[in-house]
Amino acid sequence: MIMEKKFSEHRRKFCELAGVGLLSALLTNKVEGAEICQVQFKALDKDTQIDIGHRGKEIIEKAYRLGYEYEKTYRGCCRCTVAALQNAIEFIPKNKDIFRAACCLDGGATPTGMQNCGAFTGSGIIIGYLCGTGPFGNTRLAHKLIRTVYKGFKETYESILCKDVRDKGKRDCPEIVARATRWTAEAILIQFTNYSKEVIEK
Repeated sequence: MIMEKKFSEHRRKFCELAGVGLLSALLTNKVEGAEICQVQFKALDKDTQIDIGHRGKEIIEKAYRLGYEYEKTYRGCCRCTVAALQNAIEFIPKNKDIFRAACCLDGGATPTGMQNCGAFTGSGIIIGYLCGTGPFGNTRLAHKLIRTVYKGFKETYESILCKDVRDKGKRDCPEIVARATRWTAEAILIQFTNYSKEVIEK
């Protein structure tokens, strides 16, 4: 009976310590090596306006430069597009899960290259994350922005299919990614920031 009581006390103390450890891990954003997102990102809507000063052109050119550098260095057009936009535009969260989700979508995600260019897909991932909806909400705004990116592909490469884009772009994937990130960054800034006013003023 005494042994059982002591065991019960030890078990209670262990559980308390384990609870404190878990709470501590949550507060430091780590549980068994995984990161816990404390603040959930709230999607942007058609009324969102973010003041970026007069840095619009600078941000867009940074997206272009990073897209080129990432694709040339690391390869993987979809993930490089996602990473370039995350690192160029400060209000896009650097969400590692979004980056990881893009890792198998390069090269049309097929051996044939007969599906969408990964840079176009990466642009869609970022746009959907920024202004997508909860379960089955209105997707009009997200479609508006991805169609702006589509227009850039259509005018430049006459297609969004990986094989066609690579052929028309002379297989220069760093340049293809760079252009996709520029078109996407510009569409995002025009929609959600004062960049369009900056362009009109100039």
